[in-house]
Amino acid sequence: MGEEDTFLNLKYLNLDEVTLAKWEFGDESFPVLEKLGLWGCRKLEEIPPSFGDICSLKIIKLVESPQLEDSAKNIKQYVEDLGGDQLLVLGPTNIPLFK
Repeated sequence: MGEEDTFLNLKYLNLDEVTLAKWEFGDESFPVLEKLGLWGCRKLEEIPPSFGDICSLKIIKLVESPQLEDSAKNIKQYVEDLGGDQLLVLGPTNIPLFK
C-alpha cells in the first residue's frame, strides 16, 4: 500500500491467507481501525510495527499465524509503554495470548 491509500471509515480489517511476506502502509492509512484479524497468514513475517501508532486499535486476533505472535507482543508493549489504551492480542478462541 502506498502513502496515498487511506481507508477513512475502516474499523475492522481481516486478512485471510494472504501470500505477502512483507506488508507496509502509510501512517494515515487506517485512522479509525479498531480490530485487525490475521487468519492463516503463514507467509507474513511480521505485523507492521506502525499498527502501534493507530490510537483506535483495540484488538489484534491471530488464527493459524503463530509466527506473528512476537510482532503482536511488541506492538502491544509499544502501546502500553506510550500509556495508550490496553491492546488485546487474541488467539483463535478469543483468549488473550499475552497479559
